[in-house]
Amino acid sequence: MAINRRQFLSTAGAVAATSLASCGSQSGASPTPTLSDVASVRKKFPRAVQQVYLDSAAHAPLSTHTRSGMEKYMDFHMYGGGEGRGEYAATSTREVKTQFGRLINAKPSEIAFVPNTKAGEDYIVNGLEILASGGNVVTNDQHYAGSIHSYVGRKKAGMDVRIIRAKDWVIDLNEMEAAIDNKTKLVAITLVSNVNGHIQEAQALADIAHAKGAHVYADIIQAAGAIPMDVKALGIDFAACSNYKWLQGCRGSGFLYVRQDLQGTVVKDLLFPGYVHFNYPPWVDVADASKEPMPYTPPENASRYEPGNTAREGYCGQYESFKVMEEIGMDKIFAHNMALVDRIRKEMPESKYTCITPAAARSPIIVFIPADYAGTEAKLKQANIQATMTGNRLRISPNIYNNQEDIDKLLNALV
Repeated sequence: MAINRRQFLSTAGAVAATSLASCGSQSGASPTPTLSDVASVRKKFPRAVQQVYLDSAAHAPLSTHTRSGMEKYMDFHMYGGGEGRGEYAATSTREVKTQFGRLINAKPSEIAFVPNTKAGEDYIVNGLEILASGGNVVTNDQHYAGSIHSYVGRKKAGMDVRIIRAKDWVIDLNEMEAAIDNKTKLVAITLVSNVNGHIQEAQALADIAHAKGAHVYADIIQAAGAIPMDVKALGIDFAACSNYKWLQGCRGSGFLYVRQDLQGTVVKDLLFPGYVHFNYPPWVDVADASKEPMPYTPPENASRYEPGNTAREGYCGQYESFKVMEEIGMDKIFAHNMALVDRIRKEMPESKYTCITPAAARSPIIVFIPADYAGTEAKLKQANIQATMTGNRLRISPNIYNNQEDIDKLLNALV
């Protein structure tokens, strides 16, 4: 049911069973890194070679190819547009929307640049005019904590916000359904929980929300680049993510997805980006009588939600990151990462580490509650292993730069 069953579990199972064989490279391109030779991928992530880095859910280490894209953009501004630098900057910042669209099954016209995930969500909430319309928002406590904090603030300001609490670290779909009514304007979720890797039943929630006239927003920062996903099949209306986690980019750049037919209508224009070309003297010698003195020409795609200039160097780096991800293939990345997660789940001793990630949650995030939190933290530090220790939890999130030797080191340190 939903994403962790109907949408990709069967596919993921088939993928996991296939060999991580070499995938073809483009004609004339350098040899493509493959997951049958993990070392070739690891070399592109120097930090992951220097330490056991199992923390993509917090921040992916910067790769050499991502850095090269950022440097090319900076060279464009440092040295000018010669020697192809200008063409590279224009191509990469244009094509990166197409690349992201392919990853989540969206059109480039449905993609906007935003500085981070939270900003994208705020543009949606504000554009829906929920408070002014007397509507409500339904979410849950496995949504991103920064978003929940914002919704608590909005609630104090008068918005009807309904926050469902998880039971045993899992959100009950029936409780979400009970909170959604005919006044619900938005159901806001995190598709893959940063708390424990739980995957929200997005398609089922979308069916429920749409039947009541509501729309669905998904924070996909822990999903895009981590699991195979399709916003259309899932019924997601809006989604946003930053680039510095599973997309292997950097902070300060991100993407917002807004379904084409909802742009400028359901999600109102509040930013009004663009430039006026004044149509009166002395700006022009002769005014064009067919145009207004200050012609207003708003964007007719998702760029209408862009807040002005964003970190273009970040998108040039992301352009290179996407190229490598596409060469390897999302299915292969997912299968590789899940093989590592499955081994961790199997070999971590239950007496010392209680797993709170549901077995059905096929995401590369696995979370434990250690019996000895301080001792676990010290062991990780001593073994030079990077993972997230927060609250009472240990979160482990391997990615394409990790291998079974990394898992050996983790288990030797903790078990």
